[in-house]
Amino acid sequence: MLTLYSYFRSSASYRLRIALALKGLAHETVPVHLLKGGGEQHQAAYRAVNPAGLVPVLQDGDTVLTQSLAIMEYLDEAYPASPLLPSGALDRARVRALALTIACDIHPLGNLRVLNYVG
Repeated sequence: MLTLYSYFRSSASYRLRIALALKGLAHETVPVHLLKGGGEQHQAAYRAVNPAGLVPVLQDGDTVLTQSLAIMEYLDEAYPASPLLPSGALDRARVRALALTIACDIHPLGNLRVLNYVG
């Protein structure tokens, strides 16, 4: 069974929820509220899942994965039905370039951890 540890306002968690839906993969969602009570990601129970205290995390049996883009690639390789990436090498490269633009250039501007740091 797939388990997604997710915060509802996290864009990285959101992209995984989309990927899981597109692939039609059943999963359990465990909410991790990043603000309530000082942040559930700081609690020992969650740190046991991900010592870095970040979301999202995908657990697939005994396998625990972090980083949304790496998790999406894992899902595509481990569950090849309904692929997320196109079949051609050039098309896959273009999709990855777009995903990296979002993850590396756009996402940090709205990241809660960054916003809290810069005030």
